[in-house]
This record gives sequence, structure tokens and C-alpha cells, in this order.
Amino acid sequence: MRGEVIEIVGRLSSGRTSLLTAWLTDVTRRGGFVALVDADGAFDPSSAVRAGVDLRRLLWVRTGSRRDTALRAVDLLVRCRGLALVAVDLGESPPRLSLAAAFRWRMAVQRAGTTLVILTARRIAGAGATLAVRTARRALEWSGDPRPTRLARVATDVEVLRGHAPAAGEHWWCA
Repeated sequence: MRGEVIEIVGRLSSGRTSLLTAWLTDVTRRGGFVALVDADGAFDPSSAVRAGVDLRRLLWVRTGSRRDTALRAVDLLVRCRGLALVAVDLGESPPRLSLAAAFRWRMAVQRAGTTLVILTARRIAGAGATLAVRTARRALEWSGDPRPTRLARVATDVEVLRGHAPAAGEHWWCA
């Protein structure tokens, strides 16, 4: 999916971060370098390592809740040819993004041969995204004996909002 701008939108605990973590794991295991722009400080490196992300292959940009800084960081990173994936987590209150900026990012990722993944509560890239999916939590599965107190898995529905993607439907993520 090189040269693509992909939006993953959903509410808190909808599975959007789990989807991104699985992607980061896959890319770093294959030897690729990734960048994550973390606008809210939500990234948990220890959870990422447990999921299989190789932190030696991840550039973590923390912007301290400054959305404008996050957008500028993305603007620079999507031009880097050495990154297989650039991701930005804009959290629950994403900034406005002009359509011109979204298309500028799209052209930059196509030139650089990278992929941009935007995580947020609502769509911001509009037609600038080649693929947009919405995640929604369907069910929780608990474990523990004698009383289930540990979250074991989360069922997530994935709906394609724009573009074409295989395997839309229900997905389970281990907690």
C-alpha cells in the first residue's frame, strides 16, 4: 500500500490503535522503518513491544497535545524516502486539515514511496485519503478464574468509508 493515505477513524477503544499497532508490528518485523507522530502522548512503548513492534525501527515524535506541531511533523516525515510507514495519532479532537494539505501529503507519499496512516475520531483528509475505514467496538471478552476480571479480546467491526479494502467486517484483537 505504498503511496497511499489511509484514515482509520473511530471512537476511543474502538480498535483503531490496535489496528495501527498490528501494522507497525508487521512493517518493523519485515525490516522497515516507521515514524509515529503522537499528538496526545497516547502511545505506550511497552504495549507496542508486547505486540511485537521493534522499537529500534520506530521514530516516535511526541508533540505534547500541539496539533499544529503534529501536522508540521507529518508534513516533513511524508517526504522522507527511508520510511515505509508514517502514522499520526490525532486522538479525539483532530484539527482541521485543508483539502490542499491532504492532497499535498498524498503527492508526497507517492513520491517518497511511503504510506501515511491517520488515526483520529473523525475524518479529516476527505478526498485526499485513498482509503478510509471506521472501527467500532462490538464486544469485549473477559478472562480470569473464578471471576473474569482481565480483558482478553476485543471484537472490532471495520467498515470501509472510502476506497476499496479487503476483509472488511469483524476482527478480534488480543488485549
